[in-house]
Amino acid sequence: MLDTIPRRTTTPCAASVRLQGGPRLDVTFWLLPDPQRERGVMPLSLLLEEDRKFFPVGLSDASSGLLSRDALVTVEIDADGPGAEPAPAEGMSLDLVTLHLVSGEEVSGILRSTALAGYARMSDVFNSFGRFVPIGLGTRLVFVATGHIARVSF
Repeated sequence: MLDTIPRRTTTPCAASVRLQGGPRLDVTFWLLPDPQRERGVMPLSLLLEEDRKFFPVGLSDASSGLLSRDALVTVEIDADGPGAEPAPAEGMSLDLVTLHLVSGEEVSGILRSTALAGYARMSDVFNSFGRFVPIGLGTRLVFVATGHIARVSF
């Protein structure tokens, strides 16, 4: 039977994910078009925050699979790739932070945030994030699942 279901054009976003328990996988997320965005596609941060339990991904052996959101610890992408959002030009602060994960591992990098008036404490910033916190690591961007963060130091 031919695949006759019309599908929207997607943009591949290569990522390296770390799953709970330690395995690392190279995968491809499929980003939907978004003409309202500078890069023309939905950023990976929005996809990760969507209300879904599983993400469809392409695997390195050219097969496909589903990843459980609850199993994701980190998702790492190219900071200049299609899944990253350009940084806002105004009102952003940069902080060097270390995220201490429940597993004992650490992720250190640059946290970009925009503090709202009256909410300038670091606890306010971290409580404003959804399921993932984006941390810049040079040319890479790492989304760390908030459910796997035990402590933050700065």
